[in-house]
Amino acid sequence: MELIAMRSCGLPLFAVESARTAPVRRAVFAHAKIVYVLEGRARVDTATGSHELVAGTVLALGAGQWCSMRPMPSVRVWTLYVDEAFLRAQMSWVLLDARRVVRGAHPDEWDGSALVLTPGIEALQCCEPLWRQISLMDQTSTPELTATRMIRLFSRMIEYTLPALLIESGGETMPAYPRGSFPIKGTLAQPPLAPQVCRSTDLLRVRMAEPWTMHRLATEVAISRTHLTRLFSVQVGVAPMRFLTEVRLTEFTRLIEETGMSVSSAAESVGWSDSRVAAGWFRRRFGIGPSEYRRNPHPTCIGETSCDWCRGDCPEPGPKVRPMRPMTPVLRRDAQIRPNS
Repeated sequence: MELIAMRSCGLPLFAVESARTAPVRRAVFAHAKIVYVLEGRARVDTATGSHELVAGTVLALGAGQWCSMRPMPSVRVWTLYVDEAFLRAQMSWVLLDARRVVRGAHPDEWDGSALVLTPGIEALQCCEPLWRQISLMDQTSTPELTATRMIRLFSRMIEYTLPALLIESGGETMPAYPRGSFPIKGTLAQPPLAPQVCRSTDLLRVRMAEPWTMHRLATEVAISRTHLTRLFSVQVGVAPMRFLTEVRLTEFTRLIEETGMSVSSAAESVGWSDSRVAAGWFRRRFGIGPSEYRRNPHPTCIGETSCDWCRGDCPEPGPKVRPMRPMTPVLRRDAQIRPNS
């Protein structure tokens, strides 16, 4: 399976898109996580406080730190699960001068507690095609080539969000796309999505349950199939029908997590008439089927000073959380925090 292959290759980075409408309980992970808010609003509680995240904001959290989320009333996010040693090494090379970095954000200063930044929605929209490519990383290549491509995508992502980490000499946060002395010359933003691509993504998201084909989609946006496929693939990161699959899978995952719908009903509601198709795509993303996913929720962090994962920051007494093995074949299942029952 794709996930098992990624685990065996020791890849340091995983990207998961998720939509939330129900609160998710406190959980802790063996990887650092970076949450990027693309749509909506949510309140995230951590050991160091509560943070309200809106579209265009980012929350970084170190390995072993707990968090919980309450959508207000809904939120769409991309979450990167990153080996913390890899993350710190990469950012140490990028952030060469700690004096130019927002306080607490430099790898030598960051203690892993919640760090909130605001790159802006434009920067995150530029990153989304990169995250999607990371989440769909082709495992048919050699492990070395796959890792190289993943690091290249990660580096491009840093370019878009880097201004939010830097300060001007006067102490004020740098604008999203600075000019002048900023070390990267020229524009960092990709051109805006073509109108036909914007219309296509909107149609596929809003009407995902319909039986789309490339011919029908191209007709809807008044462009040839070939031209639409080329534009869409360049600007979104994947072909239209694969994008539709990922949109359906994200919503299917939400229904499996947040509702009591049967697997077949959830599959049908997002456009898959055959629940086996839905289960197959689900298994490719998480390494297990949707029914097993429901039966095995992620361990809840309920607090104890001797907690192996919270580093003693849990404010509530309770039994010790069951430790997770850091590199299991079901990491992506774990990455989708289950809501309170």
